Amino acid sequence: MMRPSKTEKSERMPLPSTSKSFAAYSSRQESRDHVPGLWDHRDRLIILALTLLCAFTRLYRIGRANRASWDEMHFGKFGALYVNRTFYHDVHPPTARLLIALSEVLAGHNGTFNFKGEYPPYVNYVFMRMFNAAFGITLAPLAYLTCRQLRMPVGFAAMAGLFVTMDNALCVISRFILLDAPLLAFTAFALMMLACFYRQRRQAFSAGWWRFLLMTGVSLGLVASAKWVGMFAVALVGAYTIYELYEMFCDTHVPVHVYLKHWAARIVALIVIPLSIYMLTFKIHFMVLNRYNNSANFMPMGFQTKLIGNPISQQPYDVETGSSIRLQSHVSGAGYLHSHTHQYPAGSMRQQVTGYGYADGNNLWNVQRRLAAENVDGTRGAMSEAISGPIGHGDVIALHHNSTNTYLYADTGHEAPVSKQFKEVSAVKADSAEAARLNMLWVVEIVNPEKRMDDGHVHPLGTPLRLRSLMGNCVLMASGDRLDKNWGWGQAEIACSSSPDARTQTGSKYLWTVERHINKAQKSVNLGQYMSSSFLRDFAVLNRQMWLTNNALIPDHDKHNVLESDPLSWPFMIYPMRMVGWDDASIKYLEIGNPLLWWGSAVACLLFPVQVLYWLVCWRRRCLAWRANEFRSYIEGAAILWGGWFLHYAPFFAMGRVTYLHHFLPSLYFGILFMTYQIYFATSWYAPRSTRSVLVILSAAAVGVFWWFSPLTFGWDKPIKDLWGMEWVSSWPVYEDKLAI
Repeated sequence: MMRPSKTEKSERMPLPSTSKSFAAYSSRQESRDHVPGLWDHRDRLIILALTLLCAFTRLYRIGRANRASWDEMHFGKFGALYVNRTFYHDVHPPTARLLIALSEVLAGHNGTFNFKGEYPPYVNYVFMRMFNAAFGITLAPLAYLTCRQLRMPVGFAAMAGLFVTMDNALCVISRFILLDAPLLAFTAFALMMLACFYRQRRQAFSAGWWRFLLMTGVSLGLVASAKWVGMFAVALVGAYTIYELYEMFCDTHVPVHVYLKHWAARIVALIVIPLSIYMLTFKIHFMVLNRYNNSANFMPMGFQTKLIGNPISQQPYDVETGSSIRLQSHVSGAGYLHSHTHQYPAGSMRQQVTGYGYADGNNLWNVQRRLAAENVDGTRGAMSEAISGPIGHGDVIALHHNSTNTYLYADTGHEAPVSKQFKEVSAVKADSAEAARLNMLWVVEIVNPEKRMDDGHVHPLGTPLRLRSLMGNCVLMASGDRLDKNWGWGQAEIACSSSPDARTQTGSKYLWTVERHINKAQKSVNLGQYMSSSFLRDFAVLNRQMWLTNNALIPDHDKHNVLESDPLSWPFMIYPMRMVGWDDASIKYLEIGNPLLWWGSAVACLLFPVQVLYWLVCWRRRCLAWRANEFRSYIEGAAILWGGWFLHYAPFFAMGRVTYLHHFLPSLYFGILFMTYQIYFATSWYAPRSTRSVLVILSAAAVGVFWWFSPLTFGWDKPIKDLWGMEWVSSWPVYEDKLAI
């Protein structure tokens, strides 16, 4: 959309004027413009009409599919785990999942259904879907209110709300028990609050200014704690805030104390409040999920011991010669120290030692104390029989692998199989020549034990260990790498670090904890009484694990997955997604958008940088025909909406994880509003007398295209071949999956 020439000015609709600054600082009332108040009679009627229309599209035949569909199998099950209070792990923050759990509680679900197959009579899945759809219904009025705050007149703001209502993809994603509807609602709410705060910028520190600033912070807390995609909304508000503060910094009329006050207000509202809400949702998450599940194994030991039904609290207290132990690495995902009968394909070609993430008999090692701490300097006698007594700090031990009759062995003569900067760790037969060498002896070093266990001895759960090879002087570690799937089954690499500072390192890769202790000669005690738990530590560990799990969701490029798609294909909807099975008897749902809206918004958003570049060239050539303040009037709203589209879309190109079409929906919301914004200004510049025709034609077209694809939005229960004219693009998997092998 290029700027009209000077000769066209007389035919253009007058545009609203704005202040001279993107962020003015006085408390004077903002001058009135041609946009009426948001809450007059006409606005209320339009908001009501949009809400009712959107409710119809989201609720019509919502209970038709009586089976758990698509990701309902995941998120419905997670809600059920909240109901029965069983701990579980997921890659997303808790807020949206807590809302799903709330819908299940309100629906009377007892938490016993696992959300696989048909819904039983006692599960009111229709109410659960309606509860979730309520968030999708809010998109239309929020879109309208946002556009009104960005100075768009009633007709175009209403068209924006209608466009959001009439997008098939936004509609169908709101009709199931998923996280996306709350995410979209909170994203739209954050955008509206930002727009409201933007309109209050000339009334700094007034009641309205504070209200919308604080509500912007609340909205950011909600959207960030729904899914991490919500962080892109945080980035948008952050970018706007930086620009505002920069404008104030460059304004010599702003006193220093006022400028610092602006900083303080934004730190509290846009950092402290969102972070507090984000952390509060995890606090609720921990409070609700108080029953043990093995998915809690990565959490700190103190946290696990507080869970009802955990299997680790009752264990013998003192680890001593003859004890069988299961050593767990502090590296997330490395699992337990493990060995099996398979050999390394290179290096020493001895028996492998790996990290394995599941409880297994091959994870058990028998502890043999060979030298007391005071005798370590003299190694004579170290190869003699094991000596009795508890294992303490500085003692020399041998670890005997129970199931294969081998010893843990450090060999500085061979590199680790993957991480070549480290040394190999293997297992040698008890009757072999290697078992008579000092390489199979390890010095125990206790690191930061629990205060109630700090007696110099090794105890389960509460005394992290560093194991240093007596001969090689290297430290046993989980490198963080994975072995080859062909010979190491993708298990974690265990190595030995001989770097000079390894002996003093307290990083997670060098630390091990006795997670399981078996000793029939001792009575079990309640270890929970010795363990401490910290919310901040638990919060940090869980978020780190969420990050690692997210990054582990890597696509398999050698295998086609009908659900996956590349970000490059999203704006033009090259490959819509089948949400369910596609046989003739099933009720079929396709996540396909309204092509008119997807393609139109894609063109508008992709051409906007070209449009700005054209204006910059015209400005340099002094042929830009803007009236006073007219450019700022346009660019403020355009920057917010286009920035939201870009920040919610571009980051996916840098992600290595698997991506799906529904990841694009928050960006699409911004794109639809931006497209409408462009249409409004283009009409006001080029065809002000055709405004009504533009509104009627585009609105009717959006409704018509939505209706055309509605069978795949509301569910099609007949053979797909009976549905004519749905494949507008040859790559669309309507009648057949073109990419299936």
